[in-house]
Amino acid sequence: MSIYTYEESVKWMREQSEHSELVKLCYLDEDNWVAANRFSSSEEFSEIVKLLRLHTKLKILDLGCGNGIASYAFASLGHDVSAVDPDLSEDVGLEATARLASNVSNGSITTFHAVAESLPFPDSTFDVVYARQALHHFSDLHKGLAECSRVLKPQACFLATREHVVNDEQQLKVFLESHLLHKLHGGENAYPLNDYISALKQSGLRVIQCLAPFDTVINHFPISNMQVKQWLFQVIEKKLGQAAASVLAKFYPVESLYRYRLSRSCDSPGRLYSFFCIKEGNR
Repeated sequence: MSIYTYEESVKWMREQSEHSELVKLCYLDEDNWVAANRFSSSEEFSEIVKLLRLHTKLKILDLGCGNGIASYAFASLGHDVSAVDPDLSEDVGLEATARLASNVSNGSITTFHAVAESLPFPDSTFDVVYARQALHHFSDLHKGLAECSRVLKPQACFLATREHVVNDEQQLKVFLESHLLHKLHGGENAYPLNDYISALKQSGLRVIQCLAPFDTVINHFPISNMQVKQWLFQVIEKKLGQAAASVLAKFYPVESLYRYRLSRSCDSPGRLYSFFCIKEGNR
């Protein structure tokens, strides 16, 4: 049973000095303009832009937009963003997102009060549906994803990032018991990896990439790409020496294999995965 609303929980976290770094890493700054600018210039968003190939002006649905950091980042690149969230809060919800809209000069942000399971848009509306840490908050994963598929144009992109994954009910219990915001507010969840993939496929979304915890900085933030490269260098140096490490650590196949091994050794409850999909069908 929740003690606080989500907004009250975030405000409580900000008041505790020991959680100041967590607030920053979650982009929950009191001034969401500061958070939005930090997200826009992050490695995470840079990788999202590359993955989605955001070149021409697009219609983007930011599902579960929260305080609007991603909506602002997309709109600042010139895209037209429909920001959807069930929370109207002026601090962490739609009113916070609406404040950012006035700071956009290239694209646009329009807010919509709605849930994933019932989206207020016609079929085949969007070029991209983007959901950051949103799928595990759906009240019905299958229905929410079916709606995402419905409002996407055929062959358009769906990207869900930083989704919590667990192996089983025991891991879910451990994850929820350790999650600070869940203790205060509730509402957190996680699924086995196959549950996400199955639900995506059943909704008509073809999974192009299932990105594991260390496959991309989108998942392993706040660990940077540079930190991962430094770890790789240190591993090679320990086994083969500095000279070999200086050469081998720069080769992408070596780094890719290292990331693969890191991901497969990561079995922590709530570990993060991302899913890049294309909607089935003809344009």
